Amino acid sequence: MPHIFDPEDRHKLDNPERRSVMPPDETLVKAGIKPGDVILDVGCGMGYFAIPASRMVGPKGMIYAVDASGVMLAELRSRTAHEGIFNIQTSQTRQSKLEIPAAEYTLALLVNVLHEVEDRKAFLSALAAALKPGVKLSVIEWKKAETPAGPPLKERLSEDEIQVLLKKAGFTEPAMTELTPSSLLYTCSKK
Repeated sequence: MPHIFDPEDRHKLDNPERRSVMPPDETLVKAGIKPGDVILDVGCGMGYFAIPASRMVGPKGMIYAVDASGVMLAELRSRTAHEGIFNIQTSQTRQSKLEIPAAEYTLALLVNVLHEVEDRKAFLSALAAALKPGVKLSVIEWKKAETPAGPPLKERLSEDEIQVLLKKAGFTEPAMTELTPSSLLYTCSKK
């Protein structure tokens, strides 16, 4: 069974070290976010990417932030209220069954989520069903190698595993680039 991130460790998700290794704004640019986008951020946590994405998409864009943890979503709602952000809508899903709000998405984002999912086939099928053809998917995952940060090696997915999972779920051949010393970025589109 995959290891699910403990919400009590949420301080690890937003700290100076992570911001220096994976600056959210730069990472979102690499993921392909642009003004006016309607973004689905699955596994949004406390909004490490959702909050800066809300500024990047601007007033014509929208962020749908989905997470299984009510604790993480409460933290995100608190942060958006404090910062006066109004273009993020939160939604709680179950870990066992991905539930996605209906919207005209232009981009979906999965950051360090896929390795935590038990039934990856069902998860990616539900994600694909929520997206129209041509919608971009950006997946960030840990490298399947010993790295300074990240989960145990046995919990990580190989490049081949991720590519096969995405293609079988109905996405185009993913392009892969190194994002950080510990992470890879996969970009593809819904067929």
